[in-house]
Amino acid sequence: MPHLSPVPGVLSTGDVLLWLAKNSTKNLDVIAQYWQLVASPDDPRSGDHGYSKDEMKRFGADQGSAVYNAIEDAALRNVSIRLLQHSGVYPDYTKEPTDLASGRPNVKSVTLLLSKWWGSGIIHTKVWISDRKDVYIGSANNDWKSLTQVKELTPELYLINGGKLIERFPAGHISSILKKDAGHLFLVPLRFPILQAIQHYQIHSCSIIQSRLLGAVIQIRSLNQAIYHLPLLSYHLEGSRLMSRHGIDTIKSAGTGSVVRINTMDWLGQSQYMKQTIYWSSLSSAISEVVFSKQATVKILVAYWAHFIDNTDLYLKSLLYSNVLCSSSKYNNCSGKVEIKYYLVPGYNLTGPAISNGTSTGNIYPGFTRVNHGKYAVSDTRAHIGTSNLIWDYFYTTAGVSFGTYNPAIVSQLQAIFDSDWNSPYATPVGELDEAHRSYSS
Repeated sequence: MPHLSPVPGVLSTGDVLLWLAKNSTKNLDVIAQYWQLVASPDDPRSGDHGYSKDEMKRFGADQGSAVYNAIEDAALRNVSIRLLQHSGVYPDYTKEPTDLASGRPNVKSVTLLLSKWWGSGIIHTKVWISDRKDVYIGSANNDWKSLTQVKELTPELYLINGGKLIERFPAGHISSILKKDAGHLFLVPLRFPILQAIQHYQIHSCSIIQSRLLGAVIQIRSLNQAIYHLPLLSYHLEGSRLMSRHGIDTIKSAGTGSVVRINTMDWLGQSQYMKQTIYWSSLSSAISEVVFSKQATVKILVAYWAHFIDNTDLYLKSLLYSNVLCSSSKYNNCSGKVEIKYYLVPGYNLTGPAISNGTSTGNIYPGFTRVNHGKYAVSDTRAHIGTSNLIWDYFYTTAGVSFGTYNPAIVSQLQAIFDSDWNSPYATPVGELDEAHRSYSS
């Protein structure tokens, strides 16, 4: 995306996952929603179908294959590998982790269906743990598209001996990483034996990463401030609510007259997947609260893509009514405001298989690509990065991960990423969607 302002410090998600797999010597644990690291342009059921080898190479599909091969190589080195995932997505489902585990006693693959407990919900976690000391947490799914054709954002946590990875990248990409203890990260697996080895770690350094093709990546220069504690692998209802609370607390941490920045793929002030629809007011209330009580400006960036949720627009416009209420009386003494933009990755509406039922579709990108997939909020003092879309279900029946910190370096660089997107031609104010749709339809 050529019109994005660069943010200093570049790490590629694909490079990091490769490094974790290649440098694992004893253990490698991977938690994922689904797997599609190997592209399937020859499978008529796939969203990759019909694209040529040259096109797939241009899309960056080889990065996914390289990551898959690196996991397979780790298995051949007799690294103990545990793969935990949801049931996957059509047409592959759990084929890749099953193939990796087949005939290998050192590789275990487990599919966890949360609907057996709660009636709905999935594993939406994206975590890699190498040798129980280097941890990747991100919004990127375990597929090749997330490495190159989806705009992601994620913190990566280097634990215990994280300096090894830092040495791998060119000088200038990594500034000074603080080597002393910086904070704590809590993982709460609770009921699931496969995760019992994941306990409580001390963080030594941290980077923020994005997909190579669709955005700059920022790296944390130091991590010497407090990191707030929260359950990350929260496979229980209370933990999921805590992740929601910490995100809301990030909004409420705004100082007087400051700016709160919120980025998400999906936004909905209600549930989406429950049989009984639940109205969810916590998020919008927190936003209105800081607009009124702290004169804060809240900027919200929501992805507009091929699978956009129809009633999102109405919920976002209802938030804009806070501006009317704020100025509705001379006695309000309210100067805060809400600003909302959609983020449109060029080509978002031309995604899907190139050929369907033997006929050319006119699509120019594979399915489920060209979207801003990051989920984070940042105030003037606090940052919160997670895997959950801002929909009620993600904080009730979905297993997600989040990371939060008061570290000023992380806060400022996350603000820089948001501002780069916000000020780019890919962002258009809510209310001007029809015009933007015409502008970015190719």
